[in-house]
Amino acid sequence: MEQLIQAELTVAETLERWPQTIPVFLRRRMACVGCPVTPFETLAEAAVIYEIDLPRFLNDLRQSITSQEANM
Repeated sequence: MEQLIQAELTVAETLERWPQTIPVFLRRRMACVGCPVTPFETLAEAAVIYEIDLPRFLNDLRQSITSQEANM
């Protein structure tokens, strides 16, 4: 699962495929959830826009997915 989250994925793809990642965006005060630009913006681009460390951001997204799977 962890390899599926990559910096090149769009924000929209990520949110659609793994809705459990929404809190990660919200905790970081990212306005990506509901934004009309998300189909065109990659996770890497969003990290640059919000001045977020990309590896840490990707790790947080991965953790939100794996913790959700563990609870199933």
